[in-house]
Amino acid sequence: MNMHTIFESQHWLVSHRRDSRYAGLLIVSSKSDVSDISGLESGALSELGSVLAKTEKLLITHYDSYRVITAKLGFSAGHSCHFHVIPVSISLLEEIVSHPSYTNEPDGNDALLFVSREYCERELTTEESFIQKSTINQLRKKELTNGCSRQSAAEPSIKHFK
Repeated sequence: MNMHTIFESQHWLVSHRRDSRYAGLLIVSSKSDVSDISGLESGALSELGSVLAKTEKLLITHYDSYRVITAKLGFSAGHSCHFHVIPVSISLLEEIVSHPSYTNEPDGNDALLFVSREYCERELTTEESFIQKSTINQLRKKELTNGCSRQSAAEPSIKHFK
């Protein structure tokens, strides 16, 4: 098991972004070595909506998010098809507004760019790694207890991590 994993399904792995100091920045990655949505097999495509919905619900309930952003970027070689899923709080929007390089009316694009530039893209310190591990454990527990993992006939089978 990957230490960043929150949960997984048959075709998808949901994990905390490795270099993120921003709590709850999750990555939903295909388990297949396909980089484009159009290359995914039908099972992965049919499961994708349920996995993204579970991920969004987890972030909304855990962080009381104002919004949750989901973005497929995927320009880096060697990465499977994946989505960045970011909980956006009012305090994040206020932080963006107070930054001189961003607009006074931030949108999802601003939030995605701000979190990526200000909270990621460098190694974590020992203290930041400890905080991130705590965040991951909290999200795993929340996913197990808040109903995000209950399976219906239309939902994928989910593996949980402790």
